[in-house]
Amino acid sequence: MAMDYSVYQSLYTYMNSVLGQLQSLGTQSQTIGSLYSGKTQDDSLSFGETFRSAAGRMGVPESMDSIFEEAAEKYNVPINLLMAVGKAESGFNADAVSSAGAQGVMQLMPSTAAALGVDNAFDARSNIMGGAKYLSQKLQQYNGDVDLALAAYNAGSGNVAKYGGVPPFQETINYISRIKGYMGQELSTGKTVTTASGTSASQTRKNSGTAKNSLDATDLTQQLAEYFVGMMRLQMMSRVSSLGKGSSIGSLDSDSDYTSLW
Repeated sequence: MAMDYSVYQSLYTYMNSVLGQLQSLGTQSQTIGSLYSGKTQDDSLSFGETFRSAAGRMGVPESMDSIFEEAAEKYNVPINLLMAVGKAESGFNADAVSSAGAQGVMQLMPSTAAALGVDNAFDARSNIMGGAKYLSQKLQQYNGDVDLALAAYNAGSGNVAKYGGVPPFQETINYISRIKGYMGQELSTGKTVTTASGTSASQTRKNSGTAKNSLDATDLTQQLAEYFVGMMRLQMMSRVSSLGKGSSIGSLDSDSDYTSLW
């Protein structure tokens, strides 16, 4: 009895669309065959790693609070200080632009963002990470002096050096006072933002050790998990179809058929 593949048609169409998006995000040089083989043209990356990186660039919903927590831990900046700066700078608005041209949650100037490696200052994750990195640098520069670090963040290190301390600018003085006030509060953004993935394919490879074709389930969002399940089903359909007439589903080797994806 011939198998009825009609139940897979909508899934097949959907996954073709997803693959098209992947190809438009920098995988144009890869063939569908190479994607199914489990490897990219760069043999050091598995398909799973490449897929998660590309899917992340398509947009992943995250809690802004969790991004602040991650950034604070990564760059060793007190979480209450980091969030206070975010509130004072933009009110946690990822789309904020100042009259001077500062952008995003942490109000990074384009030149500063570029120096920090922030490609998109309006991506909340990238912006907060960049702001945390910059604030960490200032804290180190001034031996942990929060007032001087904040003064440099607001008015620039040049002015701190020029005046031998906090510049006598009313804006800067008020800025420091406002942030210290926020630091004493229990701040929460209460926001979910769509961001680029926090883990690049190269970072995934570095962190995966010897099991380079495996993915840590704790790193996956529900959205990406659904993508992976869909890909596994599509792979199953492709393998069953290739068996030809007279072959049985039981002849499939589940381990080889599914783990080759990753």
